[in-house]
Amino acid sequence: MFHILQIQCTKKLSDELKIKTSKDKIVDNEPLYSWHAHIFYYNRKKYCIVMNNSTRYNFIIGSLRKKEFSQFSSLVKEGIRENLLAEGFAENVVETYLKKCDDVNYAPTSERPIISQINEMIGATKHIQGEKGADTIEDKLDEINRFNNKFVMLTLPETYSAESMKKALIKEVLL
Repeated sequence: MFHILQIQCTKKLSDELKIKTSKDKIVDNEPLYSWHAHIFYYNRKKYCIVMNNSTRYNFIIGSLRKKEFSQFSSLVKEGIRENLLAEGFAENVVETYLKKCDDVNYAPTSERPIISQINEMIGATKHIQGEKGADTIEDKLDEINRFNNKFVMLTLPETYSAESMKKALIKEVLL
């Protein structure tokens, strides 16, 4: 069975991508294949955080330049692959998940709790980087992405988004 990889963009991000999104573009999709995405700035550089609707697994892409926004769906797919593998997920599980995403759909955000959790991750990232006196995020991006997925999210049954994603992907691959 194939699914659409749905990327639900904030207004700020859809403006940057130069795309129009509307509520009628939201497809009835398995939440595991839907992701919310938002753009933010750190020391005048653009970054994007992407969070899974079902598991709240998230990662940051950056720093992004204008030309990279034209390849955004590829960046998201590659971000999913790289981060899940860095998290220790089995390669066959990650590849099976990505192969099921035969198309990409852009839609507006639809869930306020996810936006709140995205903002919480951005705040935590900026705080930690500020404490370290770091000028950029990209030199510690892998470390930040691992940390953010060990951040307690009380709305999840497994408490941590990395654990939730692992459980959901294994269940999805076994089906």
